Parts: sequence; structure tokens; C-alpha cells
Amino acid sequence: MIPKFRSLVAVSFGLVLSVSSARAQEPAPAEPEASGTPTAPVIAPVVAEPVAAPTPSPAAVPTAEQSVVPPSSSPLRIEGPNGNSIRLGILLQPQLAIANNASPALSGYSKNLYIRRTRILVGGTILGNIEYFVDTDYPNLFLDTNAGTATAPGFVKNTPGMNVQDAFVTWKALGDMLKVDMGYMLPAMAHNALQGAGTLYGLDYYGYSFQHSNSFGSSGNPIGRDVGLQLRSLLVDGHLEIRAGMFQGLRENQTGTDVDARNMFRLTGRVQINLLDAEPGFFYAGTYLGAKKIASIGFSGDFQDKYKYFAVDGIVDMPLGPGVVTGQVNVAHWDGGSFIPTLVKQTDIMAEAGYNFAAFHVSPILRFEKRMGSTPATGAPLVDQTRIGGGLAFWPYGHNTNVKAFFINVKDSGASKSANQFNLQWQVFAY
Repeated sequence: MIPKFRSLVAVSFGLVLSVSSARAQEPAPAEPEASGTPTAPVIAPVVAEPVAAPTPSPAAVPTAEQSVVPPSSSPLRIEGPNGNSIRLGILLQPQLAIANNASPALSGYSKNLYIRRTRILVGGTILGNIEYFVDTDYPNLFLDTNAGTATAPGFVKNTPGMNVQDAFVTWKALGDMLKVDMGYMLPAMAHNALQGAGTLYGLDYYGYSFQHSNSFGSSGNPIGRDVGLQLRSLLVDGHLEIRAGMFQGLRENQTGTDVDARNMFRLTGRVQINLLDAEPGFFYAGTYLGAKKIASIGFSGDFQDKYKYFAVDGIVDMPLGPGVVTGQVNVAHWDGGSFIPTLVKQTDIMAEAGYNFAAFHVSPILRFEKRMGSTPATGAPLVDQTRIGGGLAFWPYGHNTNVKAFFINVKDSGASKSANQFNLQWQVFAY
């Protein structure tokens, strides 16, 4: 068993090194910020995203579907009387990034070793039917954020700090038929924007999943989160999921005659049709690695004053042949209107697809994204942008520990040079 495992590791890293070697003759990669044209290498959003529980362990006697699921660890959980419990977890994602810049004036390769997510998770139950979840994070730990020059150095590495990532409670009023969420959480948006960071399929979220994130007046970028109240319901034997929420949103300023924060709240909603298995958790997964058969279509909306958002998405993730096929498409439209003029009207297409060869626990994955912007009433138009890339994911222990090597090319329309980035990430996740 050990020699076989070592052989798989050797094969995986051989593939990773071959990708790196093939790219060595090209300009070094760099993934720009989702908000516009890059000015310096940007590895990932500055705040990390949610986490969901890892894929459950196979049964003692696995079925044909369960046989493709890698082994999984049991969570650290302490049970108390009267339905009280506490569950502890951790998510670490050490990462190597090699990148160039799309600016014709800048040459060379940036090279960074950092930790994409450093996260502590705490959850559990109170009185059996009340669930709670809190996690903390300091994203991009020790990532170079150098904005200086040779004559005016500005070298700064992100040093330890702590953010509250999520903090909400869920009352299971009628089991899965009616759940009430309240706290700091992700509103009902497209499927990828509701996935857990520990159960993603590709290297990270789509580059455009959270275009609205910093548009509602928070002091720091919450990456999609807001404070509010949400109802969730699974109906028709789990084939229909409904989410509807009311959130803080953007509050109006005080005037000479009126108090501040007098405007209506932000309203969100999502309907997901599950053709096969349901996804009953708060966070979806990018892949269940064969533990579920997912074929779903979702529709989402988000509104406040003149701001509006619409999205439609579809995902397939199920055993097929000797492995698991996974594919997802999200199409989202944002328009800040006069209420949030900095959020330029745009439509974004985001897609990924791959196949997990169960015998090797290896998935080749392709990704395509396209941002199509428009000209705002004032200021420069939003430049159209295309992201094309892919890579390999090695899942020896599923979501608990895996290695991903990805390359992406980012090109703005009309630009003479594109940006490229290569990332190698190791994930350790237990919850």
C-alpha cells in the first residue's frame, strides 16, 4: 500500500514539474484582480471564503458509487447532554505562485511562498435543533504586497492578524423543510459563490464570483458576506431548494433633515432544482468526489434600491465510468445603477469541467471565464476580460488533503500583453 501511494505521489509531482517546465519558456504568470486591469501581481482575493464539511467517509461495505471516494478523516467532535455539541476544524492552504504582469512596462517573474488560507473552524449544536458555525481566517499570510519601486521601496508581507470569516446560527424549525439562518453569512447568490473553500473543485473560486463584494459600504472587503436573516427550505423530497433573505446592504447617509440608515434592506433569493441528490448544507461543494449524484439548476436574485443582480447556474457532479465527472457553469449579471455607481453593469460567464480518475485520484480540470462590461454614466468603461486555464488536482485523501497545480492566462480586450500565473497548492482540511 505504501509503495503504491509513493508511486502515485511521484506521478503527481512529475506531472506538476512537467507543467512548470513547459511554462518556463513563457512569460511568468499573474492573475489580476477581478475588479479590473492588473497593476501588480495579485494572487487571490484578500479575504478568504467559506468552508463546508469534507466528503463523508465511505460505508464499511462501499457501494459502486462510494468506491470512488477517497478515504476521509472523522471530525473532532465533543458531545454533551441535551443535544449540545462542539466540533473543531482547521483549513491550511500553503501555496507557491509564479506570476508576471500584464503591463508592457513590467518584466520578470514574481515568486511567492505564502498561505492562501489559515483558518480555524468551530461549529456544533445547541439543544439538538440549533446549529452554529464560526470560523476565522487571515488570508494570504506572508504574501508580498509590494507596491514600491527601486527608488521608493514598499516591500510589505501580510503578517498575522485575524478576521471573522463567518458567524451565524441556524434554527432547524422543521428539519430540512424549514431552516432559519441569522448572522454574518453569504447571501443566496450563484452556486460557486455559495461553495465552501475547503471543498472547491479548482484551485479557488471563479475570478468573478464576488464582483459585488465590496459594494455595500463595509470597512474591509467581506468577500460576499452580509449580516441578515435567511429562510432555507428543502421541498418535494429534496428536489426543490428555496433560499430567501433580508440583509443589511448599503445604508443611506444622514442628511440635513433625515437620519442615516433609513432605506430598505437588501433582499436576496435563490431557487435550486435538484434532479438527483440534494445539497442540504448551508455551503455547497464544488465536488462531492462521488459521494453524491448532483445534477442541479439554480436561479438567484439580489436587489436593493436601483442595484440588481441575476444569476443562473448548473452543476453536474456524479460517478461515471471509472471515476467522477464534474462540470459547472455560472452566468451572473450585476448592475449597481445610481444606487451603487461604482459597480458597473456587466455580465460574467464562469465555467469549469473535469474528470476524476478514481484509480489514481487525479483530476485534469479546465476553466473558462469571460467578463463583458459596459460604459458607466461617468468614468472609463469596464474592460472586457477573458480567463482561460486549467490544471491537475490530486486527491489522495479527498478534501482532507490534496495537491493542485493550475495555470491561468488573463487577457484584457485590446491589451498588447496578457497576464499568466502558475500556482501549486497543498490543502490540509479537517472539519
